[in-house]
Amino acid sequence: MIQLVYISSATSWPTEAGLLSLLEQARARNARQQVTGLLLYHNAIYMQVLEGDEQDVHEIFAAIQQDPRNNGVVKLLEESVEQRSFPDWWMGFRRLEDGDLGEVGA
Repeated sequence: MIQLVYISSATSWPTEAGLLSLLEQARARNARQQVTGLLLYHNAIYMQVLEGDEQDVHEIFAAIQQDPRNNGVVKLLEESVEQRSFPDWWMGFRRLEDGDLGEVGA
């Protein structure tokens, strides 16, 4: 089993309905392929964690890279894992607000 983390930019500012549609599609596909994870969204930037069988995760990631709603997909991490970090989430979701980010600095 692997865990893969990436970031990407939305090609346009998604509407609330667009985000919900994206999330529904991700949850349905992940459930079919037994892939779990988490999607974070803030200011047209996505960060996603995918975890599951290597072939299934790579297949989903390849589809994400080709998705016209995404731009500048950058893989941050890919590693073998013994257990899932998000075993109960086909795709957890959180929209971050500026106040959620905390202060950066010394």
